[in-house]
Amino acid sequence: MIIMFIIASITWLISTLPFLIPYHIRLTSQSKKIGYKLSIEHIVIVYIFVYYLTGMLSFTGIPSIRDIVHNSFGIITPKGLNFPPDEINLIPFYWITEGIRPYIENIFLFIPLGFMLPFIWQKYEVIWKTALSGITFSLVIELSQLFNRRVTDIDDLLMNTIGTLIGWVIFRLLKEHLSKLKGKVSVQSTNIEKIPLLLREEACIYMASAFAGMFFVFYPFLRSLLISLFRSLFNTIFI
Repeated sequence: MIIMFIIASITWLISTLPFLIPYHIRLTSQSKKIGYKLSIEHIVIVYIFVYYLTGMLSFTGIPSIRDIVHNSFGIITPKGLNFPPDEINLIPFYWITEGIRPYIENIFLFIPLGFMLPFIWQKYEVIWKTALSGITFSLVIELSQLFNRRVTDIDDLLMNTIGTLIGWVIFRLLKEHLSKLKGKVSVQSTNIEKIPLLLREEACIYMASAFAGMFFVFYPFLRSLLISLFRSLFNTIFI
């Protein structure tokens, strides 16, 4: 099972490469023009960041482009979009009587996001920018779930935001201890206006690339290949 998980998680990251490689080529070119060189440590940490994001998306379960094109869940009708009312919850803590485990899971799921954003990019040391990123990414996930019959829940949005804020607080508490490492991986500038847009909005582009990779590549194509591979391995080992 561990081997299967490792293979699957690597495939998540591979699914983002069609978006990340062209971006990095362009980013490198623009950075050289202003004499800014991205460190190896920075490249490594941002790929870890993307790897984490794809894992988060796999856990939360987003639809694929194939689901929407083929209308797999019957959401698109001749009269417009048909979202089942029982799969949309706008009442905070509506499900709490059924247990707090989902709430705790969502909090922990977003703690790394709140920690890594200010650790890698200096501008996210401002709490509202990190919180806004957490809310936005969570909202995109929740809205996408309207198209695959998963419950779109305001509780998830709230818990994800709380998790992001907890991650930011942890970063602030550990900032001094991480200062040397942060200096190697973070993007800093005294004149933010001179930084190219592709570098200035790097975090947003990585989040968009992670979503696009899972939405356009992994779920429509690579997941079925993984299932076939795992079945072959299972048959080889146990039959």
